[in-house]
Amino acid sequence: MQRDFVTRSNESFAVIAGWSYDHRWWVVLFSVFLLGGSLVLAGGAHVDASYEAYFDPRDPTYQYYEQFRDDFGSDEISYILYEAQDKEHGVFDYEVMRMIARLTEVLEEEVPFVYEVTSLASAERMDGVEEGIEIRALRDDFPKSQEELLELRERYVGEPLFVGGIVSEDARFGAIILEMDRSSTDPLDMIRLDPEGGDGLQNLYPQVTDNAIRDILARPEFEALTFHHSGDIPLNAIYNVVIAEESVVLGLATAGVVALVLLFFFRSFVGVMAPTVVVQMSVIAVVAFIAAVGWKLDLSFSGVPTLITAIGVAHAVHILSEFRARFVEIGDRREALVQTLYLVGTPCMLTSVTTSVGFASMSFVPIKSIAHMGVYSGFGVLFCFFLSLTLLLSFLSFGRKTPKMKNSEKAALQAKGGRVMSAFLAGVVRLVIRRRRAILAVSAAVVVFSVVGITKLNVDANWLNDFRDTLPLKQSTIYVDEIMGGVTNIVLLFDAGEEEGIKEPAALAEVERLQAWANTQDLVRKTYSVVDILKDLNQTFHAEDPAYYKLPESRDLVAQYLLLYESAGGSEAQEYLSSDYQRARLELRLRLDQSSETVKLVESLNAELAARPLEATTMSVTGIGKLWLKLLDHIVTSQVQGFLLAFSIICVLMCLVFRSVPVGMISMLPNLSPILLTLGVMGWAAIDLDYSKAAIAAVALGIAVDDTIHLVSRFRYEFGLSGNYEQALNAAFADVGRALLITSIALVLGFLVLLGSILVSQATQGLLLATTIVTALVADFLLMPALVLTFQPFGPEGTKRAG
Repeated sequence: MQRDFVTRSNESFAVIAGWSYDHRWWVVLFSVFLLGGSLVLAGGAHVDASYEAYFDPRDPTYQYYEQFRDDFGSDEISYILYEAQDKEHGVFDYEVMRMIARLTEVLEEEVPFVYEVTSLASAERMDGVEEGIEIRALRDDFPKSQEELLELRERYVGEPLFVGGIVSEDARFGAIILEMDRSSTDPLDMIRLDPEGGDGLQNLYPQVTDNAIRDILARPEFEALTFHHSGDIPLNAIYNVVIAEESVVLGLATAGVVALVLLFFFRSFVGVMAPTVVVQMSVIAVVAFIAAVGWKLDLSFSGVPTLITAIGVAHAVHILSEFRARFVEIGDRREALVQTLYLVGTPCMLTSVTTSVGFASMSFVPIKSIAHMGVYSGFGVLFCFFLSLTLLLSFLSFGRKTPKMKNSEKAALQAKGGRVMSAFLAGVVRLVIRRRRAILAVSAAVVVFSVVGITKLNVDANWLNDFRDTLPLKQSTIYVDEIMGGVTNIVLLFDAGEEEGIKEPAALAEVERLQAWANTQDLVRKTYSVVDILKDLNQTFHAEDPAYYKLPESRDLVAQYLLLYESAGGSEAQEYLSSDYQRARLELRLRLDQSSETVKLVESLNAELAARPLEATTMSVTGIGKLWLKLLDHIVTSQVQGFLLAFSIICVLMCLVFRSVPVGMISMLPNLSPILLTLGVMGWAAIDLDYSKAAIAAVALGIAVDDTIHLVSRFRYEFGLSGNYEQALNAAFADVGRALLITSIALVLGFLVLLGSILVSQATQGLLLATTIVTALVADFLLMPALVLTFQPFGPEGTKRAG
């Protein structure tokens, strides 16, 4: 009979096995050189923990954000809330204020990459004088006594720009805001502290900035104050730690867990060492690939070492498991390796291709970091497959040419996992044969349950929920939000259409109108704009008369005020105006909440603009908050596009490889149910689909289909020999079933290692993937055989094929 693709492929892999055995030293030597080159390239990889890592530079939303940063500089800050417990006058205690003045000075002088430090001691205060105005800071003319400081207290707590920013309404709390002159996405030569100190985290922004702030706040001279540190700097710093350090720790932990699983089942040094070397070389190669193409290690990378380690070991388990049985049966090491790859080489190739397709399908999604992750994870899977065919086989080629135990019933049973495993697998086969209709009915019910759950799935995100409740940064951030509010923001960017145009009273009035509207919204805790400064200036020039706390009435007066303000040394207005006075920003500081609440705010804003359109300016929404909103849109697109693309490509591959549409479709159905169940459980359990889970369906499909390919391939092969479905099922389970069980155990335990992450999102992803593997194994052991026995896609019984 005409040989099909699978038969020809099996023969090719058998040749590769013989070649790897005959040239094992050359393979080992080549692998050493490959490892050395990978380590050199991997050493050039850099970390990017910023939000911008999620966005393509061509994304219009990101381009608006970049325009905003060009006009107004870096928007990264460090926010230090402080309180003086047991002090009668709170933060306006005389000694406390002296301490804050000193702390402000130290932060300005010693914190790397700081642009400006604003506190009660350094904030601009406008005073009217005969010549016009005078810009003063409290530290420039420090009060002589507690009484004099308390007289100034009313000025500060009555200033809208200060309250909710650097002082609470009750004056019990104060804050220090450190604005940066760098961004996490700046080129490396701009964020190195020591130009000759290398590119390790401890020499780069924001790590060096965060470390300096922590060291200063811990000094004995400031121990009378209680600090709560939050903001972009500590957040990005801890993300860097997750990417650069935790990913390594979790990857090694996964390798250790997998090694223990292999040791338990194979009880062989080579059986543990060889797969471990293969998967760790693959992880290093992935990092080298990232560096070679000019990408960075971002938040999507942190779980990849665990993924590659867990997935990559599956090839090793199938090869090791088959080799043990063949070595005992044949009695010759080389021939056992040849026969092993003849049987499992093609399934391993197919699983590598389908898993890579599952990852690579994410390369088309609009979230940049996930798209990159799809590419380099797919590369890692294929690289691991390559090493499994060469390096792993070379390791197995060393040792006795004949087995210690001769071919006997006991030796064969031990090679196939022992009496308990053989009995378990035989029991599964009996269950499927007797109860296949019940299995199909239960599976249908599970699908219905899952589909209903998917309708309840909610797309939402809250970056703070990434962290465990025990993390000090999370606790500090929640406390800051409760006291001051507004640790996240969106920015309304107004464009007057021409230089100097924002000075027009009509343009400023539109900024004022939307600022007043924003202050009525429940989500908004604080607003900032140049309108506040201009109103303050107008009141100052009119002897502090409250009736003049309003915008100047003419463009000339606005220009005059701003000129006098700048001449007096004022600089804060420039934070809200572009240098050409064409654009102005209105910053809305928002309380911590789900991103869906920000969506509602923007929708309300759009409704307000639709009812009362702007005439003197155009307005766009930007800032970090807007990037999060865009990310929510991308999540749905990523999940749907990635899964449909992966499912379609894998389904076509299965049909082509087996040269049968029925076989291809039946192979895919058991893999669809675990994905549906995972998403359905997320819906029923109210687990939000956020940016960290956007790729879960496509990735889970690529992983889950692996076991199906191995089982269907062997099932089809055994049917070709016996022409009987039940006999073929027994034979397939006896040989492949144990490997599927071992790989599933290794994968589940490997993914559960992610529960140790300080990121809740990583832990949840690990738990969901582990659950998917368990349900996929159940589907492969029960649903897939039930479908094959019912529909008989390999042909009528009694039909035998060559090969």
